[in-house]
Amino acid sequence: MKDRVYRLIFTAAAAYNITFGLWASLFPRAFFEVFRLAPPRYPAIWACLGMVVGLYGVGYAYAAWRLDRAFPWIAIGLAGKVLGPIGWLSVGTGELPVRTFSLIVFFDDLMWWVPFSMFLLEETAITRFLKRTAPYWCAALHAIAGAGTLLLLRGGSEAVTDIQQRIGYMDQHPDRWRVGWLLWMLAAISLAGFYAWWGSRIASRAALTAFAIAALGLACDFAGESIYIGWIPRPDTSLYRAASLLTAAAGNGLYTVAAIILTLTTPGLPFRAVAWLAWASGIALTVFAILNIPMGVVIASGALMMLFIPWVVAVGVQWR
Repeated sequence: MKDRVYRLIFTAAAAYNITFGLWASLFPRAFFEVFRLAPPRYPAIWACLGMVVGLYGVGYAYAAWRLDRAFPWIAIGLAGKVLGPIGWLSVGTGELPVRTFSLIVFFDDLMWWVPFSMFLLEETAITRFLKRTAPYWCAALHAIAGAGTLLLLRGGSEAVTDIQQRIGYMDQHPDRWRVGWLLWMLAAISLAGFYAWWGSRIASRAALTAFAIAALGLACDFAGESIYIGWIPRPDTSLYRAASLLTAAAGNGLYTVAAIILTLTTPGLPFRAVAWLAWASGIALTVFAILNIPMGVVIASGALMMLFIPWVVAVGVQWR
């Protein structure tokens, strides 16, 4: 199961890098149009960068094929993904708008930190500890993100019925809004880790399928949350609606499907009834998000977290 998960992750990284590299090389102005940046004076420089990114993808593909020789490729890749955000910090000097944060978080860097690091630290005490305590990390980060929703996001969320009031909160407190969604990104990463931990308990093809579905959900989730962070779109815009569909509908929906697959294929799952209630709440959240029923989204989200967090802790204790 462990090797299959790493192969899946490195294959996904290869597919992304090669796709991005081709896009940047063949359409060097497209990135600047998407992020509403001034067109480059020398687009060939961006095209060359695309070729470099694409070559990283070839390295990741080799790593997925030969895990026994993957260490240097993943180490170089992780180094690049750490240096990328450091370079992006130039946004503080006004060189880049905050909306380009989505490139750093979703597409190119932060999303890969945890799996790449876990692979490089495999068989060390750090990785063994993280794997052993995966349910508790998942529960804790979801509890923190839930608290962040109440303290940081609520004023601009669907819990407030007055759209103008929501817009005013987002305009006045952009940093709170961004931190709140960043907390949910961390929670999403911990959820993928929990699914991997859960799947290792049953070690079946269904477990790998569930993890792949959850990973696709993570990509959708990160895409939507990156929009919330980078653009802070007004609630009455199509961009906000797109972000909502990516996170609450696609991301949450895929997480729920993965959880249902794992539940159906796990004999002796502790507190199974609570799990089904949580997944029912996840289904309701997906439906309300698609139908654009804000209060339904709020209620289903609250029910999901109140059921999911204690259940994850209970499963961790039961299977300890």
